[in-house]
Amino acid sequence: MKTLFCHQGQDNPLRFVAIQAGGLLASLVIISLFLALPLVAPYVALLVALLLYPVLKESAWRRGRDARLTGWPVVAPVATSMVLLVALPYLTMTVFIIMALVWLLATAQLAIRPGKGDGDGMIGGYHGPMMANDRGDALYSRRVEPSLIGGEALETPPSVTAAVQDELPDAHQLYLTLWRRSFGALLKLPLALKAAVALLLVTAMLVPWAGQLNWEAEQSSDSVSQPEVAPESEVVKPRAEAILEMPDQYWLWLDNGTLSVRWQGDDAPVGELWSLETAKGDTSCAELVFNDDSAYRPYRVDVEADGFYLATFSPMDTEILIRQIARRGSFKLCGYPFSLKGSTKALKSHSHFEWFLTR
Repeated sequence: MKTLFCHQGQDNPLRFVAIQAGGLLASLVIISLFLALPLVAPYVALLVALLLYPVLKESAWRRGRDARLTGWPVVAPVATSMVLLVALPYLTMTVFIIMALVWLLATAQLAIRPGKGDGDGMIGGYHGPMMANDRGDALYSRRVEPSLIGGEALETPPSVTAAVQDELPDAHQLYLTLWRRSFGALLKLPLALKAAVALLLVTAMLVPWAGQLNWEAEQSSDSVSQPEVAPESEVVKPRAEAILEMPDQYWLWLDNGTLSVRWQGDDAPVGELWSLETAKGDTSCAELVFNDDSAYRPYRVDVEADGFYLATFSPMDTEILIRQIARRGSFKLCGYPFSLKGSTKALKSHSHFEWFLTR
């Protein structure tokens, strides 16, 4: 654990990639648990990134020391990891994949650099002052069989691990030391860079609230402007499940699988105009006739109080009627001719009616 926070050692490529990829993957999993909470996820992402920063930074520095590199090849893996973590709550899947590829390239370019240090002296891919623990244990890892001289067993040489361990700080102290060093480095930056870092942190903390306020403003605007729009369905009695205005000033209603045709007609007595059950009423309403002479009988035609005519058909004819309206050029009902120009486009614009065309 302590080797993760070592500032003076060296890492080989495999250990470097394991630390970078493992830290990033674990952080992505933690952040993803909070993505359903828009106000919480950005702060979790920022906190996780800040906590992970010393580990990724020191790993990159050790890899750079092993490959004798400084500058952007060492900074790039850490910078791309931080950007990916902090921006995760705002990313679409496409942008996330692109940024993940950028991180992969930034990490790979440092991992493939050949090491110029003592590769044979590494333990677990690490070489540095923290490996004293491992080496101390290794000195006496070989078992020594006791021998008897004068009836007493020789004592096994004491392990140096305890002595070395007392001289090294624990992992928590190392982590806090790294943070103090990182904070001190920020204080030594030029004033312009300090202002830029501060601006980025403030922006990262305020963006979630700005998005929430913008969403609430849009919702408020929609609720205020909604009454100004008079929906066509206000003149429809009773309301149907789906209502579609067709190009030639008539409407198609769809309610529980029953299709009705509604249009504004001449003045007529309010009430039943035609009934298939009694075969009484205006006989011109007895059939809806398309221009190919195919005909379909409504089982009822009514004149409503607002002067609209409503012809209701059997649910058995709903699908064939909608397909005919999409295919034919015109139809006539109750003596009123209706053009079907543009009807296919209109039907496809509404999912309830399009469903019958795509079955």
